[in-house]
Amino acid sequence: MTGADAHGSPAIRPRAIVIGLAALLLSARWIFYGEIVRYSFVTLAAPFCHAVYILLVLTVLNMLVGGRFPRLRLTSFELLTIYAMVSIGSAIMSCDMQSILIGQMPYPAYFIDSPGKWKDLVDGAIPSSLIVTDRDAVTGFYRGNATFWAPEVLRAWATPILIWTVVLWMLALTMQAMCALLLTAWAENERLTFPVVALPIALATEPRALFANRLLWVGFAIAGGITLLNGLNYLYPSVPALPIKRQTIVPIDSGPLSGPTTFVFSLYFFAIALGFLMPLDLGLSLWIFFLLHRAQLAFVAVHGYPPESRLPYADSQAFGAYMAVFAATAWRLRSHVTHLWSIAWRPEGHGDPERPAHRRNIAVAALGSAAIVGFLLWAGMSPVVAVAFPAIFFAVAIMITRIRAEFGFPVHDMHSMGPGPVLVRVFGAETFSRSTLGMFSMLHWMHRAYRGHVMPHQLEAYKLAGTDLRRRSAMSRAMTLAVLAAVPICFAVFLSGYYDVGAATGHVNMWGVGYGREAFGYNLPTWLKNPARADIGDGIATGAGFAVALLLAFVRTFLPGVPLHPLAYAVSNSWGMAQLWLPIMIGSLCKGAVLKGRGLKGYRGALQFFFGLMLGEFAVGCSWTLVGMALQAPTYEFWP
Repeated sequence: MTGADAHGSPAIRPRAIVIGLAALLLSARWIFYGEIVRYSFVTLAAPFCHAVYILLVLTVLNMLVGGRFPRLRLTSFELLTIYAMVSIGSAIMSCDMQSILIGQMPYPAYFIDSPGKWKDLVDGAIPSSLIVTDRDAVTGFYRGNATFWAPEVLRAWATPILIWTVVLWMLALTMQAMCALLLTAWAENERLTFPVVALPIALATEPRALFANRLLWVGFAIAGGITLLNGLNYLYPSVPALPIKRQTIVPIDSGPLSGPTTFVFSLYFFAIALGFLMPLDLGLSLWIFFLLHRAQLAFVAVHGYPPESRLPYADSQAFGAYMAVFAATAWRLRSHVTHLWSIAWRPEGHGDPERPAHRRNIAVAALGSAAIVGFLLWAGMSPVVAVAFPAIFFAVAIMITRIRAEFGFPVHDMHSMGPGPVLVRVFGAETFSRSTLGMFSMLHWMHRAYRGHVMPHQLEAYKLAGTDLRRRSAMSRAMTLAVLAAVPICFAVFLSGYYDVGAATGHVNMWGVGYGREAFGYNLPTWLKNPARADIGDGIATGAGFAVALLLAFVRTFLPGVPLHPLAYAVSNSWGMAQLWLPIMIGSLCKGAVLKGRGLKGYRGALQFFFGLMLGEFAVGCSWTLVGMALQAPTYEFWP
């Protein structure tokens, strides 16, 4: 029984929901002024540091207030629900989802300002109702010193905001239903470990035992002390610092091996803690495959292949690996799916307490998927692509969710592996119609990267609810409310902020205009004006990645101890792995040493130290960010 099962009533009182919604509003401002203004990305890694920080503050306040006024105390389940609402809402608002969409919507009207350019690029490619077409209304968005709440500005934004709000709701709620259907198979049947939520569960359910542990405070003091010291150094350079953030090391600075031998060294404490929490074979598998990927790059370099050859097609290999793992996962789930269907729709399912929930989730998943296909058809995608696009998106989403549930890898970015870029690489831009390519660009927000993807947070929220059906039902309602609230909150906070500070001014970092430039200044013009043919190398690499990952999955089925996991192969070339390979290695080596020397009991004791590392870095690091935002001054950012 987990802590989430053992503590707290299954009910969620209105006060917890109000606190959760208030925390969503705070998160929206934190994400905008942090990620968009300050270049401080709280949603690039899981668990979201600001969500843990909010949970920590609420837990401490709950202990203090609950001691004097027991009736005001929040239950552990309510604390976990607030944490889940913040995580899910923040994922929707993150720099890998709605934040990108908001940056795209006004871009054509302001930067494609001549009728000729507009006709060449936008007309017939993107429905005008999906973007803001009034240049006067978006001028304040880029120049600042204006208000979003002026009537003429609201009218210009109203239609696209309404359409995209519905689309975002459909997408997020469809994935929530999928998570509910996957939960039993992964959390109970396979008993996946869910490392990312280990600290939140401990913090919310056993705070007194956690805070009474000396090892926790040793880890907290080390990580928090170094983060405090580095923050002081940022403000006062005479104060010494310990460089734990990413440092690029180039041992060979010229010749073909300069790239493959360039490594990023970092000592992020939260990643060391996650490396310790991961299953040992999976943690080892991650950095083994990362080093093999670098060896592959070195092999290509020493054999004289130029960078423009794109060898070894690492992104296509990774995509093939993801699809292989998805196929293997779908095959393993076949009996689970049959069981769910029997409970939901067949006579033998009568009387099963989960029957109504399964029926509802199957219906939401099916209708949501169909609605998304219908939207893509309305927007101009060809019928085959309108079906293939969400199918690929959901397959990738399920694999990311599996990564988080099985071994808790915190940064699953997967750049260039969304359905649009993959289809263009494999089949060539010339294969697709103008309107299909236009929607690939318009949907850049869905598939640019997946670091802050909402679906893993949704499955983790169900895990936080435990096995009690009443608790799962209450958590599901809170998750739905978080989704419904997060989208309009994000539009309101982000657009108010942009019209205040100006997306194209020096007050905002490069992504104020960067997201729109990627979609409409690079992707769409390239695809329309210089449509490339299919690259056979991409197809071969995709097939090779699929075959290798499938072979690894087959081997692990018969030899479970083999420390070579296909999902580790899939993430080996990612930005996240390049940043975190060393802390993951340190964490996994520490875990191996503790298990060998002290056994499982020693591991459980040492876990408190690693919880302290993560909590200390998050607590002090987030405090530096909040101080900087309050004073409107630059301060130390511990990540990335």
